[in-house]
Amino acid sequence: MNKLFEVPYNFSKTLLSFYKKNQQNISFLFVPPYMNDSINTRTSIETHRKGSCYMPRTREEYEEHLNNIVKAGLKFVILWQDPNLSISKDMILYYKELGAAGFIIGNNDSAKIIKDIDANLVVICSLVQRICSQALTRDFKYYDKVLLYYPYNRGIDALKELFFMKEKIILMPNTLCHVDCPSRHHWFPNLKRNFSQKTDCPAIVDVTMSGFISPEDLYLFDEHIGGYKIQGREYTTDLIIYICSIYFERTSSVELLNAMMGEDLARKMLLNKQSMLLEDYYNIKSNKIKSNYYPY
Repeated sequence: MNKLFEVPYNFSKTLLSFYKKNQQNISFLFVPPYMNDSINTRTSIETHRKGSCYMPRTREEYEEHLNNIVKAGLKFVILWQDPNLSISKDMILYYKELGAAGFIIGNNDSAKIIKDIDANLVVICSLVQRICSQALTRDFKYYDKVLLYYPYNRGIDALKELFFMKEKIILMPNTLCHVDCPSRHHWFPNLKRNFSQKTDCPAIVDVTMSGFISPEDLYLFDEHIGGYKIQGREYTTDLIIYICSIYFERTSSVELLNAMMGEDLARKMLLNKQSMLLEDYYNIKSNKIKSNYYPY
């Protein structure tokens, strides 16, 4: 059985209409909080089709967007990802009143606070927590879903060892990020350090290490996880729709890679994948995960 997708929302009516027509493939829309409530993550990968990350200018406009999501019969969760900021009771109740089904959370304190207030709210462990080798031993009792860090995109055998929590597990298949990426600073705005593509995005330099999972290969992961998350709130609406479409339909990723990376790098990635067995390609990080190579 095909798994559902968490999908990005960029405050576009066109995108919402697309999601309404495809809601059988969608678990949640993930939405940033209102700009005055909390900061939220951003991508480091620059592309020629990158959008503007539009945010509503007033709270009234913001609330109207959330109301439209509810009217469309779709569920949404709020991105509360700052690892250094615990969510308040007032914020939880505010977003719940607006129809939020839950939150994507950057720290355990926030997860506990939410569940203590309303156990029915969905709590999702954010990628910023970098859950990798520690997944085997960490207590996820306050989380309904756990977004695993990039190495698991290339570590199916390690993923199988998490069978006891497979329904909680979420993977982000359309990331181009290096599975051993040392950089996190770009996830939050930082005026002291500018983004450098060469040092901050090794996937662009070495495509063999990218965490990208091709849409046609999702069947390899389906029985070991609870669902997927499509990243890319910062992309243009047409690109988000295109990415979602090929993942919903599980069709070839060649054109997607061309759009995201350029034809030269896309060709290198595909040639690398074709040079080995599919099982080996998606297991390149399993031994590192299982041997606690990753300190998180």
